[in-house]
Parts: sequence; C-alpha cells; structure tokens
Amino acid sequence: MPVITVNWWQGNDRESRRDLVAGITDVVTRVSGCPDETVTVIVRDVAPDHWGKGGQLADEIRPPRSLR
Repeated sequence: MPVITVNWWQGNDRESRRDLVAGITDVVTRVSGCPDETVTVIVRDVAPDHWGKGGQLADEIRPPRSLR
C-alpha cells in the first residue's frame, strides 16, 4: 500500500490536484503492479512564506502568481 505525499505551493485549484493524484496513481500502479485502490496520495498546500529554498523564503525569490 504505497503512500505518497506531495508538498507544493498553495494556490493550485481542485482540477490540478485531481490531475496530480491521478497521474501519480497511474505511475505507481504501472511501476509497482499494485491496484489503484491501494495507492494513497496526500497533497499538502504550503504557503510560499512557509517554504525555504537557498536560504530564502520562497515568496521572496518567486514572483507572485499574478505576475507570472
């Protein structure tokens, strides 16, 4: 029973989460041979100001979503 946890930046919509879960489930079942219903995917939305990279908070090095 694989359990996969994905931490990604907050702001993705439900459809994106659905696509992510479906895609990860497809890969895990293909590689491992286990049935879909045994795969658990946990998606955690993390605010960029709670995410650090290269010694800085992500919201300080990443332009806001509206500017990308």
